[in-house]
Amino acid sequence: MMTSTWQRLTTLVRELGAKTASLYLLDRALRRVNHRCGFFFYQFWAQPVHDRPRLPLARGRAYSFRLIQAMDPALSDLGRPSAVISQRFSQGAQCLMTTKGEALVGCIWFVHHTYIEDEVRVDYVLPKDGACVWDFDVFVAPPERLGFLFAKQWDAFDALLKPQGVRYTISRINAFNQRSIASHRSLGAEKCGWALFLCLGSFQWMMSNQHPFVAFGGRPRLCIGPLMPSKSRAFSGLDPN
Repeated sequence: MMTSTWQRLTTLVRELGAKTASLYLLDRALRRVNHRCGFFFYQFWAQPVHDRPRLPLARGRAYSFRLIQAMDPALSDLGRPSAVISQRFSQGAQCLMTTKGEALVGCIWFVHHTYIEDEVRVDYVLPKDGACVWDFDVFVAPPERLGFLFAKQWDAFDALLKPQGVRYTISRINAFNQRSIASHRSLGAEKCGWALFLCLGSFQWMMSNQHPFVAFGGRPRLCIGPLMPSKSRAFSGLDPN
């Protein structure tokens, strides 16, 4: 038993790093005590909009893409509560939906300017020049995950954004989710910041290397962009990674 536990701990440290692994274990312990308590550790990633498709045009022809900007019956197949979908559209979000035949097989949600986080109390504010969008809830149906859809979907997304002058798509990833981080790296994304939240019931504390850096309670507005602000360098030594 001790050997097995030690092996799991060693694997966790190897995959996450000592600091992030420690946060993960503290998070698990807090959630066992109270499900309303825990750490939320996010990394922010900036993915450049590609000039050229990742896949040859002949591949993935079975997929069709459609931009959804309001409630649509097809979105019911995503399995998201209708209240969640409605909240997304109310903040100006749009959905690039992928279908194969009549079936919904993928989507990428995105929003311009500001994204209202739904896990903790924070808003992510993008640069005012319009060169960035915030992407979230990227979905690929399980039967399509070993095929071309993942890359084809991002090619379609880039083709949609490039004429609008968008150069980067920004997203936040749970720092404990190494698989998602690896997927973003494979698409050319680069880490552009981090934020750590401690939630104890209704109390929330935040530390980040992005302005405003530290917040106790309230709903901070966190400025996120493809390049880290120079002031945040003073906080680089506090990065939990």
